[in-house]
Amino acid sequence: MQDYSTLTNKDIAAKARALILADLSIYDSVPALAKKAGTNPYTLKKVFKEMYGESVFQFSRTQRMELAQKLLQETNYTLQTIGEMVGYSEGNNFQASFKVVTGMTPGAFRRRIGVI
Repeated sequence: MQDYSTLTNKDIAAKARALILADLSIYDSVPALAKKAGTNPYTLKKVFKEMYGESVFQFSRTQRMELAQKLLQETNYTLQTIGEMVGYSEGNNFQASFKVVTGMTPGAFRRRIGVI
């Protein structure tokens, strides 16, 4: 078992960031991500915000929505498929998150850029 006692705050935040970016189709809760990063949820939330200026949740959602926008522009995948590719098993949750980040639904985004 790895000794995590030598990890710095920078190491913890960077490891969590790398874990998020490694596969955006996997949604890890903060406790699960903290465990993978070798710390506890409180420390992870604190050091991640200090290091990157946004919460773990905000960072994760922003990265997922950036990928979703790219997929909406460059593919003909269904909205459900794109939602699953960015870590949402429920289409309604994907649409709601997308709207919070972009101000429009995925379908409206696609129509606006002329893909549909």
